[in-house]
Amino acid sequence: MPETMGTVEAGELSRKVETLKRDFAEVAAAAKEKVVGGTTQWAKENPAAAIGIVAGLAGAIGFALGMLVGRNRS
Repeated sequence: MPETMGTVEAGELSRKVETLKRDFAEVAAAAKEKVVGGTTQWAKENPAAAIGIVAGLAGAIGFALGMLVGRNRS
């Protein structure tokens, strides 16, 4: 009888975990949509700033990669 009880509890726990996974996926998707939508709206309202940020990030990444590659060529 205790083995049956453990199986029932395991099955219930498994269903709860699946429900939590599904709920988390829904919340994550909604949060992603909200962030992407907000970012897109901001970029449309401030195109010059958006271009500046992208250029700054690209420059920083390029500089970092250049430093890493240049360091190995001595």
